[in-house]
Amino acid sequence: MSYVVLARKYRPQSFDSMTGQEHIVRTLTNAIAQGRVAHAYLFCGPRGVGKTTAARVLARALNCEHGPTATPCGVCQACRDIAAGVSLDVSEIDGASNNGVEDVRQIRERVTYLPQRERHKIYIIDEVHMLTTQAFNALLKTLEEPPEHVKFIFATTEPQKLPDTILSRCQRHNFRRIPAASMAKRLNEILTLENAHLSDRAVSLIVRQSEGGMRDALSMLDMVLSACGSSPSDEDVAEALGAIDRNAAQTLCGALIQRDAAAMLTQVEALYCRGVDFKRLFEELALQFRNLLVARSVSDPEARKAALGDLADSEREAAVEMSKNVDPAQLARLFDLVHGAVWDVSRAAQPRLAAEVALLKGIHLAPSQSVASAIARVEALTRQLTGPAVPGSSAVSPISAQARPFRPFH
Repeated sequence: MSYVVLARKYRPQSFDSMTGQEHIVRTLTNAIAQGRVAHAYLFCGPRGVGKTTAARVLARALNCEHGPTATPCGVCQACRDIAAGVSLDVSEIDGASNNGVEDVRQIRERVTYLPQRERHKIYIIDEVHMLTTQAFNALLKTLEEPPEHVKFIFATTEPQKLPDTILSRCQRHNFRRIPAASMAKRLNEILTLENAHLSDRAVSLIVRQSEGGMRDALSMLDMVLSACGSSPSDEDVAEALGAIDRNAAQTLCGALIQRDAAAMLTQVEALYCRGVDFKRLFEELALQFRNLLVARSVSDPEARKAALGDLADSEREAAVEMSKNVDPAQLARLFDLVHGAVWDVSRAAQPRLAAEVALLKGIHLAPSQSVASAIARVEALTRQLTGPAVPGSSAVSPISAQARPFRPFH
């Protein structure tokens, strides 16, 4: 039997197993329970967050032999055919390759016929924003008043490209990026089922690299397990993903905070020999300084945990420990310097040289001072210039003399 990738093997088959889209699940299950299922849905959101999966589960919920039900059985003929993609009454269409008027005309001709076996005839059009303007116009009348047995489900990552005439005829649902905590929990469940083990730091790295997309996270996890085995180290995971090892970024941050130029240059040399992309390195450094500034500024443990939700427990504790004795103003200035250098490093003819000089600027930043301390220093310098005041003396200090208005002689 051929290997099935994790993204397909663990695709949710019911509403309950969908991760991070509770608001969508709640709305659809209530609509099914109350008999208020719309004739056209628009699922929009980032890639890999469950739009097509939700469309398939909704199709099963509407056509299950025990339904319509929010909990399709998964064992009846209708559920098995829809899950396998061979149902005669559920058509999944790629909008990128079927985007012309002729393709829409075929849909218009087919919707008039009753379903061959199921309860509803359902059309799932993925990447619907790829349809041409003429195709959208040809679909308007059918989409506004389809036969009772027809349901349309559209999925897109770019809803702003759809005409208002289409948007007004659909019930729109916005899918969110999956929260880091929910994604990490799901990945750990899958690792258990696959008899594999990754540390919390490695799982956190995969979650961060996926940018809220579960499909991307599962694809990365698949690649890591294929490249490094069932129990890879954190360094192996970072190397397999082509990501920046967070330990290296923390080392660089510590060197900048301690103004240790030698340690900083040594770390840059090591990363250069590994072929690290310096643009991604500076993006990771900026994220690190942001986390340090948050850890230094937020004292409440629960609020701090929420603000640093994409970090593993050990990483969060390390950030809190590193930020304890650092001036927040220095962290903010280092963040500004590193974040501002991302573009310069990415466009430089010699990225390593640009990176080293930018980081050396961070080493040589003047110590930050509060306004109160600056005022105190000015007052001390003023007293040194003027000398101690003598009672009854008419001496005038240089500063007060300079402050006098000029009066011309008459």
